[in-house]
Amino acid sequence: MRFEDSPLSKSLSFQKIELGFGTNYLFDDFFIMEVNEGVHFNSETLNSLLAEVRKHYGSHKQLAYIANRVNSYSIDPVLWSYFDKDDSILIAAAIVSYRNSTLMSANIEKQLSSISMKRCTDIEEAISWVRTLSELN
Repeated sequence: MRFEDSPLSKSLSFQKIELGFGTNYLFDDFFIMEVNEGVHFNSETLNSLLAEVRKHYGSHKQLAYIANRVNSYSIDPVLWSYFDKDDSILIAAAIVSYRNSTLMSANIEKQLSSISMKRCTDIEEAISWVRTLSELN
């Protein structure tokens, strides 16, 4: 389910930013990204996203990230290793999978990431999880 179609979108305050590769919903301590159908999410796309995130939050904010995988797209799983070297803007991630194929990809990504990562079956579960993170409270 797209975030804007969920009941939570009516009760939470957020800023919506549309980029060429997808839609991002920015909250106080986390953001949700919904990548467009057919996109290949690579280092160029990641750098574009991080530039927008830093423009909104600044360079030193610690955030959680929710990948709401409502569309079919590919991602370079090695990108998760980038956050091992990054200035720790992302401290945790939740991947919402609606299909077995995205769940399998999330399993691989979890193995490649050193930040805390949870695989979820719906957007509500993901938001609930990031709200419990002690690093953000």
